[in-house]
Amino acid sequence: MKLPEALVNFFGLGGIETLTSTHPLTLASFRSIAGIEAVVSPIFPAILVCEIVFLAWAYHRSPHRLYAVYKIPVLMYAFNWIIGLLINVDVFLWTQRHFTALAPFTAPLHVVWFFYAYVVWELSHFVYHWTCHKVRLLWVLHSPHHAPKHMNLGVIFAAFFLQGTYANFVRTAICSILGVPMELLILCMVIDACWGSLIHFSEEAWPSGRSGCFLDSLLLMPSDHRVHHSSNPEYIDTNYCNALPIWDKLFGTLRREIPAIRPRYGLSRPQKPNDFTDTYFGEIGLLWRDVRNADTWKKRALLVVMPPGWGSTDH
Repeated sequence: MKLPEALVNFFGLGGIETLTSTHPLTLASFRSIAGIEAVVSPIFPAILVCEIVFLAWAYHRSPHRLYAVYKIPVLMYAFNWIIGLLINVDVFLWTQRHFTALAPFTAPLHVVWFFYAYVVWELSHFVYHWTCHKVRLLWVLHSPHHAPKHMNLGVIFAAFFLQGTYANFVRTAICSILGVPMELLILCMVIDACWGSLIHFSEEAWPSGRSGCFLDSLLLMPSDHRVHHSSNPEYIDTNYCNALPIWDKLFGTLRREIPAIRPRYGLSRPQKPNDFTDTYFGEIGLLWRDVRNADTWKKRALLVVMPPGWGSTDH
């Protein structure tokens, strides 16, 4: 992939480019799933640029502070992009095709069934997200997303390259088994990606992280996701859903921000400031050290599958 093509994809313009290359653009072009994606995809990059401009103004145009805020997420994005050019691991279509065969029924393409599909999608996201926090091997993949010390839209890019593969497998498998068809699944994914971007909004640009209306109780807002990202003992392992808190309420993991306790971002272990290697590979190194030093094979196996912190002094 050439750099101009990568920039087109990053700014979400690939969908519009594809639509214009196949036939003239009309209103009907945007009524399809591809058309909806083409319209929605550029929204996040545009908001990200606006956030960067705002933070540059808020920090009195200090390049050093802005660099410190976005350095790790940008490096992770670039690193994962390079890995993606060498190793293409995409399980979405394979998982959807094979697990759909196990579904007892298939939801029809109707607005009522869309709500069913989205509740199922949130369940699949809850399962994926909960296991990432409760299984240490999976935490290795997820921990880079929690490592940044500043909350902003760039944090979305902070991830180990295999995390998306695991997320796609779990979420697609659960949705397919429970009868969510491809069209509704893609629509849920598009909406989830938009909301997942919004809830990472920086505190400087949206201090309260709340809407001030009924949506605060109906949805998970940026303030709720800040709670999820914090390393405060009061907040750890909460708010696993992305938009609808239904499964967090059901399983007792919903936690609203406490006014007197401001979220403190980053991992609970000591981190090297703005260090890409420690952020991306640090948890892998700690897991390998603990497994290597374990005195029995049983303990080695448990270290891999038990929650982060089990049998270790570094979490």
